[in-house]
Amino acid sequence: MRPPGAIDPAARLRLERAVSEAEQAGVGEIAVAVVRSCDDYDAVGWRLGMVSAAVAFLALAIFAPPLPAWAYLAALAFGLLAARGLARRDAVRRRLLSRSLVDLHVRARARRCFSELGLGRAHQQRGILIFLTLFERRVVVLAGDGFDRGLDSDGTWAGVVEEAIAGLREGRVADGLAAAVRRCGGILARTGAQNVEVVRDRVVIED
Repeated sequence: MRPPGAIDPAARLRLERAVSEAEQAGVGEIAVAVVRSCDDYDAVGWRLGMVSAAVAFLALAIFAPPLPAWAYLAALAFGLLAARGLARRDAVRRRLLSRSLVDLHVRARARRCFSELGLGRAHQQRGILIFLTLFERRVVVLAGDGFDRGLDSDGTWAGVVEEAIAGLREGRVADGLAAAVRRCGGILARTGAQNVEVVRDRVVIED
């Protein structure tokens, strides 16, 4: 089943056109990557399961009359499996994760994607990656060292991130990414010469 917010083929084509048009503004390469999740976070389910099993066992031991051994084992198994099943729901698993752990996984995955796409080797290191992860609901923008001017007034990529985040929050992932791409096109226009050879566009969608 396609995850909520996933990008269909028509939306992907719109994104590819947006990337191509933005790159024509100047020297550089823009890539968009959308991934389902940066990690399976399976350990969270096991931790919740162990806590739930312990609570079920203690509840029987404290509040119930003496029971056969199999009843306690059944309570442990039920608590473990029920919690594991609950933790498979995105909304629940997301709430169980620490912000620092999520940030660590998202940043690491984004940097790996930036490297795999060769954006650090783009023309004069003018490669930009807009990285969005659906489960963590995060957006990361990474850029090569060739961008020494043309950024927002605060010297960050916050404006690009805000465009993508707005689309994510409103359920318009592709539209938000297209707006972020257009904003990157403005940065390319301010940092590079006009009418040069366009580096190939890339839109990477993970199923």
